[in-house]
Amino acid sequence: MKWFSAMFLAALIGIAAAQPAAQPAAPTTAPGVTPAGTEVLTLERAIEIAMRQQPSLRQTKAQLEAANGRAELSRVGARPTIGLSGTLATGSSRGVGTGTMGTVEGGFFTHTESTNLQASASWRIYDFGQTAASIRAAELNADAAAAAVGTSQLDVRTGVETAYLEAVARRKLVEVAEATVKSEDAHLDQARRFVAAQAKDPIEVAQAQSRDANAKSALAQAQSNEAIALANLRSAIGWVDPANSPIVSPNWPTPSEAEPPVLAALVDTARKTRPEIVQLDKELQAADASLDAARAERRPVLSANASTVWSPGTGDWSPEPSWSAGLTLSWNLFDGGRASADARIARANVQSAIASRDALLVTLTSQLDSSRSQIVANRANVQASTEAVTAARAQLQLAEARYTQGLGSQIELADAQTAVTTAQGNLVTAEFQLSTAWAQLRRQTAQP
Repeated sequence: MKWFSAMFLAALIGIAAAQPAAQPAAPTTAPGVTPAGTEVLTLERAIEIAMRQQPSLRQTKAQLEAANGRAELSRVGARPTIGLSGTLATGSSRGVGTGTMGTVEGGFFTHTESTNLQASASWRIYDFGQTAASIRAAELNADAAAAAVGTSQLDVRTGVETAYLEAVARRKLVEVAEATVKSEDAHLDQARRFVAAQAKDPIEVAQAQSRDANAKSALAQAQSNEAIALANLRSAIGWVDPANSPIVSPNWPTPSEAEPPVLAALVDTARKTRPEIVQLDKELQAADASLDAARAERRPVLSANASTVWSPGTGDWSPEPSWSAGLTLSWNLFDGGRASADARIARANVQSAIASRDALLVTLTSQLDSSRSQIVANRANVQASTEAVTAARAQLQLAEARYTQGLGSQIELADAQTAVTTAQGNLVTAEFQLSTAWAQLRRQTAQP
């Protein structure tokens, strides 16, 4: 009777301690409370910071600014230019000269001064389309650079989203590991009580201790993986200040529950919205314009020139300024093959731009089809994994009940606990894959 009472008391304590094991542990950080120097990030907040700080995006914007500068530089050839120069010189005089002061004898130690003031203007009036083609090519290259900024923004957004989703997955796996450790701690305490009451063999304690140690080791690995994921998120955001440490909420950004659009609609949307296609179209047009400019290098150039010069000297400041103006028609009949080489390069750039655009269109459909198929498959996987978690938790509750009644063993309890941990891990993986597939689909259709 005394043995029965001790076993009953141990069973009650064991059941009370093991009940919370089926539920994930609460977050280690209370809502609204974070360690110093950390920030709990939502996905939208992470993307907002990345759009301001990500170095790769800032570099792309700088390249756009340089492209706009080159476009402005190409317009210089169509505008008049005005120059002004002045010279003041001194030196020794040789021979004999006559000035207003009379005869001036020269010599090594006799110096003279000379001045020169000149203004000039020139204007390329007409070059049969060469400058116009160069301007058009530069402007189209600037448009392509602007589209490249859109591509970079999409890449940064997708990179942050993927890193954020991985950080959430790692956080949830840490919670699974924490719940497993808590459950194994309870099982170990329960085994000790049974052995103390001489209701179980002492080997039960050794088995429970082994599983408890393995669970704590798995928790340490999960925490390390979470730290790596947060470091990757920091890199994706572009945080430079090491004092700022990101923390993610252990909740998935709300995934779309709707079925993905049909493939034909996705392809049509992507071809209209993908900035890469716009970029390649602009690059193709720019290559055509560069080819026109290369062909125009052999054409004549009509320009206007005007200048005025004032050059007084020592002892004679009376000369009046002189001026000249005229039109010049120049034609480079033979340039050593430069124009032919430029045209050859331009034609190759045209073919390259066409091939790049066709390659994108070829891969676009398969990428969209793959992402759509992954969404469909992962949704089914999430549903199946959710059912597996429910079944595993029910199995664990039954195993714990059997163990507390003296009918089960540590092996049965261990198998049930392993099934719960595995099912929860599989569910996290399936949810991560579903969210990632949606992120990839949004990237491929250039949708926010």
